[in-house]
This record gives sequence, C-alpha cells and structure tokens, in this order.
Amino acid sequence: MDREATQDEWMTTNSVVSGCVACGGRLDVRDHPLRTGLPITGGVIARCTGCGTHQVIPRPTLARLDDLYDASYYQGFIEGPGVAGGNLEVAPTLRTRLNVLEKRLGKGRLLDVGCGLGHFVKYASDQGWDAAGLETSTWAVQEGRRRYGIVIHACQLDEAPIEPGSLDVVHANHVVEHMLEPVAAMEAARRLLRPGGLLVIEVPQELLYPLTDRVFRTLHPELYQAPRPSKTHHLAFFTPRGLAIAARRAGFNVERAETVRHIHSTQSRFPAGVFVKNVLYRAEVALQTAPDIELWARTP
Repeated sequence: MDREATQDEWMTTNSVVSGCVACGGRLDVRDHPLRTGLPITGGVIARCTGCGTHQVIPRPTLARLDDLYDASYYQGFIEGPGVAGGNLEVAPTLRTRLNVLEKRLGKGRLLDVGCGLGHFVKYASDQGWDAAGLETSTWAVQEGRRRYGIVIHACQLDEAPIEPGSLDVVHANHVVEHMLEPVAAMEAARRLLRPGGLLVIEVPQELLYPLTDRVFRTLHPELYQAPRPSKTHHLAFFTPRGLAIAARRAGFNVERAETVRHIHSTQSRFPAGVFVKNVLYRAEVALQTAPDIELWARTP
C-alpha cells in the first residue's frame, strides 16, 4: 500500500492529530520512521511530546483495517516471523501467564481480545477456564471456530455480547497496538470486568532497540542478517508510561507496566557468558528496552 491514500479510505488528518491515543498529549506530527517499517495503511508516524508513544496519522477507517486481516495476514506470519503467542499451540509465555492468573484469581471467566485463531482460548478452556475469544477478522473467526469449536465473538470489544461486570480477566496479547482507540477499548474492557478483575495487555516495545540485542549484534553480526520489515500493521507504538496512562484514563488501577523479555538464553561458550547475559537482561528491563511491554491492571 502506498503512503498516499484516497479520501474515502481515511479520516482527515485534522480529526486525529488533536492528541495522543495513549495519554491525550500533544503530538509532534513530523514523520518519525521506526525500524519496524512504514505504516501499511499509509500516513506518517507522529510522536507524543508527553508520554513518548508514537502513532500513525491519519487514522484508517475500520473498513480499511478489516481488509488487512484476511487469511494472507495470518498465513504470512505463520510462514514468516510467527504469530505472537504461538502458531499452532500456545507459547510457554501464555501458559505461564495463565498459571499466574489462576494463582491470583482461581479459574474464572476470561475473554481473549484479538484472539486470532483462538489457540489461547482453547488452551484456557482445556485448563478449566470459562474462556471465549473476540476477533474482528472474519477469516480468523471462522477458522478458529472450525478448528477448535470454541466461542469467538465476531465484533468490536464495545459490542461484545457479554454481561457487564461478569468477567474475571480481559487479556490482549499483541493486539492493542493494532487498535484505533486503545483507551476506548480499555474502557469497554473495564465495563465487562467485575470489581477486582484483571486487565492483562502485552504489546511490542518498538521504540528502543533492546540492549541485549544491541550487544549480541555487535558480537555475532552473522545472527542478525535478516532484513528489517518494510511495512507494519501497527497503529500505535507504546512506551510503558504511555500504556500505563492509557489504562488509568480508562479507569483502571495499574499494578505494573514494564518491558519484559520472555526468552532468555542460558547457554554460552564463554566461562562468564551466562553471568554477563543475566546482567544484560536485568539492565535492559531497568532501562525499559526489553522487547515487549506488559501491563497488569485491575478494576477498582
């Protein structure tokens, strides 16, 4: 898709540059290209002068977004970098996350927003949770229902046919960065959650190159030869602070919002290599440059 778009595909720039999608702050609307590629929907990447979150402007219409998430989108990720959370079965990270949720809340009602084919929904259901998914891609909804026989609501979050105050967990793994209005989506999640219910969000950290990767790339350049992506489907590029502010604006009490690295290498050919790696891992979390951002928040 070219960076220029026809008038009927876009909302006007002036209608969306009034504030940051995370904190509502002022935007620097000059283009701030990122290593993750140019917006597949066109436009430029603006930077919030308050929380540092970046976002695509102008914003595409919902109809334009729906066209992007067809079978080729999912199949392309499966054949290429992989779908966040697992291609064919649930990633260890999500298994661990569900265990943490169960220790805190017991088994309850869980909604996985942007569930894709529903791997996590199926896994949670098999573990005894009352789990359902929500997905806007027509292809993913049909395929997930066919493969796993699970409940997937084909709608936006604010249209979900779920009784308000009835959920224990709303979970969104690498989804919120695709949303047009993250705060509005979080507000919809809060309405569905019971008092004390948990919102768990993970998004990629795309603004700072992870410290560990920078060091390893210098030491082992042969391992980092894959070309950088030319296009990105993401509409927002969060900082931990920006994501936390967005959740607070939506009415949540934020427990933590920080960068994380889920996969740690525990091997090295050098005597002190594992120790050095562990130091790097801790340092990049402290510097907020780890590859992903996790938000845990609860309803009052």
